[in-house]
Amino acid sequence: MWVELLLFLFLAVCAVFDGLYKQIPLVVVWLGMLAAVCLQIHGAMGETGIVTVLASLLPGAAFFLLSFFSRERVGYGDGWMLLMIGLFLGIYRCFLILFVGLLAESAVAIMLLAFRKIKRDKEIPFSPFLLLGMGVVVCF
Repeated sequence: MWVELLLFLFLAVCAVFDGLYKQIPLVVVWLGMLAAVCLQIHGAMGETGIVTVLASLLPGAAFFLLSFFSRERVGYGDGWMLLMIGLFLGIYRCFLILFVGLLAESAVAIMLLAFRKIKRDKEIPFSPFLLLGMGVVVCF
C-alpha cells in the first residue's frame, strides 16, 4: 500500500503543476521512475521479470507515439507519467488507470461543451484525471 501512496504523491505534484501551469514537471516524473526502478531492484514490489517490466511501459510508449502523430495535441508529459505509473503498478493497473482517466476526462469535457463553458479547441489537462483514475483503481 505504501508503494501506491508514493506513486499517488508523485502524481499529485504533477497534477497540480499540470492544472495550474499546463506543464508536467519532468524532474518529479523522473524521480518517480527512479524510485520505482530502485524498488523493483530491491524486490519491494514482489518478483517481476524484465519482460513484465518492459510490458508495463507499453501504455506510456503508446502515448509517446500518440503525441508524435497528433503533433503534441496529447502532451509528451502524459506519456512520461504513464511510464512512471506502469513501473510502479504494472501493465494491467496502468491500463485500468488510463481507462478510468480517459472516461472521466471525456465525461467532464462533454459536460463542459454541453453547457458551453469551453470551446472545442480548449486544452484540458490530463494528469488530474490520471490521479483520479489511480484513486479509483487503488480503492477498488
